[in-house]
Amino acid sequence: MANSSTLISCGTVNDLFQRETGRFSIDVHERYSVDGPWGRLVRVGKFPQGMGTSLNEITIERVLSGQFEGPMDGSDWAQVGVDNGSGTTMAGCVPTPNNLYFGQTVRNWTLQTRSYQTPCICLDDLKTSFAIENQIAKTVQQLTQLTKTVLDNRRRSQYFIQVNKIVAGSSTEYNSSTGTINTANGGNPLPLPTYQLSQDQLDELRVQLIRDGAGHNALGKENGTPVLGLIISPEASRALLRNNPDLRQDIRYATPSELIAPLGVERSFQGYYHMIDLEVPRYTWNGSAYVQQYPYVNTGTGNNYVWSINPLYNTAPYEAAFIFHPDVYEESVQQVGPNIPGAAFEDYPYYYSGQFFWLNIRDAVNNPLGKVGRWLSVFTNGTRPIAPYLGRVLIFKRCANDFSQVGCSIYSS
Repeated sequence: MANSSTLISCGTVNDLFQRETGRFSIDVHERYSVDGPWGRLVRVGKFPQGMGTSLNEITIERVLSGQFEGPMDGSDWAQVGVDNGSGTTMAGCVPTPNNLYFGQTVRNWTLQTRSYQTPCICLDDLKTSFAIENQIAKTVQQLTQLTKTVLDNRRRSQYFIQVNKIVAGSSTEYNSSTGTINTANGGNPLPLPTYQLSQDQLDELRVQLIRDGAGHNALGKENGTPVLGLIISPEASRALLRNNPDLRQDIRYATPSELIAPLGVERSFQGYYHMIDLEVPRYTWNGSAYVQQYPYVNTGTGNNYVWSINPLYNTAPYEAAFIFHPDVYEESVQQVGPNIPGAAFEDYPYYYSGQFFWLNIRDAVNNPLGKVGRWLSVFTNGTRPIAPYLGRVLIFKRCANDFSQVGCSIYSS
């Protein structure tokens, strides 16, 4: 294990805040990030203590006869007989039973961690910086937003890994156990989609998922029928409505669950709630693999480090959409404690939730006066699979910048 004190000590100090050379105006501004639906949707629990770092989740599979009571003429059911004492069987009292079999599915999952830290800053440097209280307040707000962004990215990627993947226009499903977009096809990338996301394919998947149990604990009901979640970009949501002009009127008011009501979702379309994610995964193709394009790209160094909109994200030709069910998995966060008599430790929930906290550790060489510190965040959680078969990810072709509405008209029907 690495020596953590060497990782978080402040051997160097960075002066990251602006000070006056020419005059600054009164205000200190900040750039904003977007919030997605994942923080509201994903179930969060606690990782059990005293059980190691790797656990198995057991699902008792459904029990069926295998006969489905057919053929339809009922010939597989026997006529009730009368025991007359002349034979060795008791046809009426004890009919010959059919054997039943049952099984379980075991899914392994582990506790994982990731940490972030800022450069060290010195109190004496701050004393000469412009409006330093305001600069730091806005910086802390950005760090708070980063915690949400990291968790959104984590939850989105873990959902992607857990569920089966499908390419638009195809009924082939790629098993969830093989993971990412570049490994899900037997260790190879998924086939390149040539179709847009279509409502017809979503309709078929919805029925299949409800048949497999997705109606239980669904996100909402419409006339007693389950409504599923569809996490989708605003562009793809608009395209679904545009490509289905005969269905545009089928936007109905439904009764969403308490889980999504705060997201402002109150209407459904064709049995789905469209929940907008402005940062859904998008990809380009390099000839042998998908390359994920992220919404932002960084430029500059030091206190000129800037994250700007990535034009490749806006024009990427492939995109993912998520059929969401809350029972797919649970995010299990490391717990605080235990309290050990005679061996006191400092332990707080924010040590594991990714919340940034201020760290100022004195040492004789680098920080003898306690004037040097940094912000640190630690995420520690595991992805507990519950019912991965209730969700899907669809990879489809995008029509970026299709302002004429005719340049990319192909879609599966």
